[in-house]
Amino acid sequence: MIRVLVIRLSSLGDIILTTPVIQALRQSFTDLTINYLVHERFGPLVDHFDPPPDNVILFPPVVGAAELPAFARSLAQADYDLVIDLHNSLRSKVIRRYFPTAELRIYKKPRFKRWLLFYLWLNRFDPEFSVVSEYLRYAEFSALEGEHCPRLFFDIDAAREICQRFGLDQGYLVCVPGAAWPQKSWPKERYIEMFSQRLPSSSEQLVLLGGPQDTICDYIAAALQPGKVVNLKGETGLQEALAVLSRSRLVVGSNTGLVHAGEALGIPAVMILGPTSRETGARTHHPDSRVHEVKLWCRPCSQNGRRRCYRRKQYCLIGISVHQVAESVTSLIGQT
Repeated sequence: MIRVLVIRLSSLGDIILTTPVIQALRQSFTDLTINYLVHERFGPLVDHFDPPPDNVILFPPVVGAAELPAFARSLAQADYDLVIDLHNSLRSKVIRRYFPTAELRIYKKPRFKRWLLFYLWLNRFDPEFSVVSEYLRYAEFSALEGEHCPRLFFDIDAAREICQRFGLDQGYLVCVPGAAWPQKSWPKERYIEMFSQRLPSSSEQLVLLGGPQDTICDYIAAALQPGKVVNLKGETGLQEALAVLSRSRLVVGSNTGLVHAGEALGIPAVMILGPTSRETGARTHHPDSRVHEVKLWCRPCSQNGRRRCYRRKQYCLIGISVHQVAESVTSLIGQT
């Protein structure tokens, strides 16, 4: 029996992109146990991996620098044969020091290439760069046959029950307009214009997903036709959001974790990219998904959209028209 520990503590989208490594482990070994270490707030997500790990180990939010060694020692009691660190953060580096006899496979972040790209505008990335491919390469599974895409599952009956609590039937459109950093969000006026044109002439519902801080959802909901919009901003936990996504026809939004989750659940996406790009891990994986982005000398400018735009206007987002995005939405809705 081979005992494997996979480490990726955060964040939502990055954790989803590790699912092909679990697929590769199952494909490569017949007799193994996979434990997955993740931050406590993302534990419900790992339960929906397809295929799932055998056990999910939750990293408590209260573990600081003083408590980390004791936590790592408790992990080491499992005597793992293989530790795959797909985070390579300060905390994961400390943790893996407590596995001296285990084989270590460590994801190397392309920090220097990204620095060149963000600050000198020199792109040294392969045109086909993919974070999923990098995870597989450093986990030493890149030679495996077949395409490994992020995959999640959600029980059909459980999803139906959750959606019924929100008054949702199957076949609605989901929009995730917010983002962890406001620089990644397409302007609210453009979402309003697009849905104002679309919703009155269709029978579909629009569902807005976001956290309590995503006030953009409130602006959009207030501007649209009553009865056509269900604003679930701050109303869902991660489990409920996954259920809502799993029964939708399409998800529209920025490079955010819930858009990646929708794709991994088999739902096509229309992804609107501003300050992030393929080189930062922002890309789609569903074969029917569409990406909208503008080629600019200043883009991408940061890994996750945290950096404030240093130009007069944020051209990477205002350069994406309502017509372009609406055309993709109409086309994909027609296919589903």
